[in-house]
Amino acid sequence: MLAFWRGLILVFERTAFGDASGTDTESVPRLFYHTLTIFNAIGCHIWGKTYVYINIEQLTKQGNMNKKIITTLLLALVAITGQAQIKCHVIGTVADGVERQTFYVAQQGTTDNDDAKWTEVNVKDGHFTLDIVADTTEMYEIIEDRWQGGHFALFLVENDTVRITITPEDDDARLEVASGGSEQEKWLTMQRMSKELFGQEAKVIECKLDSLYDEDCVYSEAYRRLMEERDTYDRANPDHVHALETIYARMNSMKLDKSAYSPEARNLMLADDSLHAQVDAWTKAYKADHPMLYGLLYLEARMLYAYDDVNEVQPYLDEYHQLYENLFPEHPVHQRIALKERGLRLQPGQPYFDDYEAATADGETVSVGSLYRGRVAIINMWGSWCGPCRAHAKALIPIYEKYHDAGLTVVAIAREWDMDSFRRAMERDQYPWTSLVDYQDRYGVWEKHANKNGSGKILLIDRDGTILSTSTDAEELEPIIKKALNIE
Repeated sequence: MLAFWRGLILVFERTAFGDASGTDTESVPRLFYHTLTIFNAIGCHIWGKTYVYINIEQLTKQGNMNKKIITTLLLALVAITGQAQIKCHVIGTVADGVERQTFYVAQQGTTDNDDAKWTEVNVKDGHFTLDIVADTTEMYEIIEDRWQGGHFALFLVENDTVRITITPEDDDARLEVASGGSEQEKWLTMQRMSKELFGQEAKVIECKLDSLYDEDCVYSEAYRRLMEERDTYDRANPDHVHALETIYARMNSMKLDKSAYSPEARNLMLADDSLHAQVDAWTKAYKADHPMLYGLLYLEARMLYAYDDVNEVQPYLDEYHQLYENLFPEHPVHQRIALKERGLRLQPGQPYFDDYEAATADGETVSVGSLYRGRVAIINMWGSWCGPCRAHAKALIPIYEKYHDAGLTVVAIAREWDMDSFRRAMERDQYPWTSLVDYQDRYGVWEKHANKNGSGKILLIDRDGTILSTSTDAEELEPIIKKALNIE
């Protein structure tokens, strides 16, 4: 469509304003009127607005428009018609036995709090439909509950129809994409082939593990004791945050080395790991031979949910540079991955950002760099909704008060969706510093720090902009702060 209107402008200018042979300029209003009539018929089909045509038609009736004005108006129409070119129709079929009758849809990676970007889908008589309009082909998700999570399915928004089936599975719902556009179908073809090759073995392992879960024979005694200790703490209590973090770290470590599981479960887990390694190797080879946009966007999704763990994200970045870096070069996903990669480099010894923006509580845009350049600074990324973030920030108060006169500053930035909650948190926690705000991700501060779907972050910055630490522990930070401030 964009190329069509550029061609239209060129043809129109040569016809209306004359070429080497000359043209009667008095015919401009008439020719312009016919051009807009064509545009009105097509334009309404594109985005359903007619006010542009009506207003300009009134102008043409005056008969005194010149070439510059008309060309400018047509270029504006070009800009408008170049947007929102993707229209995707989603059809859902919900089987009997599925209790949930409401699902949620948004572009993959949308935060739970971003109400404006989520669409609630209601089931009626076992079906639902949804129309999505987008600027480019992107990955979307449909999920049981946007706040509590649950089962979900990923699909591409293309100029086509996507069919989703939802069936009962235990006490939940199983969501699957049955068909879609051309790029979606490439991925579905790969999945079907993978299932034929590895599905039977995977099913055997799954059934055996399910039996162990039913018999409550999956976890080791040591891991059970750890779970019982975890349940003695209140997750909503900021004073319990540190203890819970320690317990969760131990639990994750036990899962990684398989000591969390009983001997029988451990053997099944090892067999499952081996099978997954085979599937991953086959999948990577297949994607190398069959480049697809779904694979690129799915890779971005996996990076997103790895938060800011460099070791976890690195294999995905390696795959990106090997398979996708030069594919679909105009797609905005490359800019997002580059931003993620830049944020992951924010590690001790590396330079911090020269500058970026956030806002005051009153909405005034501020240069954040002006607050930390040339200073020993703690960048405190937090939110009123994030209990651990607030606990870590409160632990910094004695450190700040102790070293503020020696040159330590704190630059706090809150990620918020509700400013009243922000103000209540500031009042309750009694921070001795003011806080900037990234309201509704307007400035993309969390995404810049490779933390789009994460919670908070703390970075200690030296005067020359070098990152000294990313620890959230005030006790670990204090000696580093003293050294940076040249305090014995």
